Amino acid sequence: MINLPTSADSSIDQIGVVVRDVRQVAEQLTRLLGVGPFRILEYPIPGTDAQTTYLGRRASYRVLLGFAQLGATQLELVQPLEGRSIWSDFLEQHGPGLHHFRVTIQNFDETVAAWEAAGILNLASGTGTHVGSKWAYFDTARLLDGIIVELRKKIDESNGEGQWVITASASGSGKQE
Repeated sequence: MINLPTSADSSIDQIGVVVRDVRQVAEQLTRLLGVGPFRILEYPIPGTDAQTTYLGRRASYRVLLGFAQLGATQLELVQPLEGRSIWSDFLEQHGPGLHHFRVTIQNFDETVAAWEAAGILNLASGTGTHVGSKWAYFDTARLLDGIIVELRKKIDESNGEGQWVITASASGSGKQE
């Protein structure tokens, strides 16, 4: 068993699902299960440097994201749009489905370093949709029967979430719904 540092107050706070069409799935989840409202936006946020990596190298890709709250847990729908990414790989290899669990932690840099030192591959990383956030996806698929873990830096304000990045979207030039 690998015991790696997280935070005493860490828990799974997001479930990520890779889909072919975010808008269609969000609409059906709302219609069938009453889930929503969804915040739908392109990532990276236009006008920002998301510092995205893929398998250890700087990368350029675009995805469409849909976010909705399910009580204390966030549902994230991810639709690959352009470029190679962990999400396009997943869709190609497995089809749509459950992709990851996210854990938001205080000691982000220390935990990322510890997971990498333990030999768990950092699949992708970058800055998030909230000001000051950072994230990293780790290849835990063999350990968790297909599920990837995303670690995210806890932001000190707004219950750990921080403020949404809306730079380009606020001016109307970005893609946020």
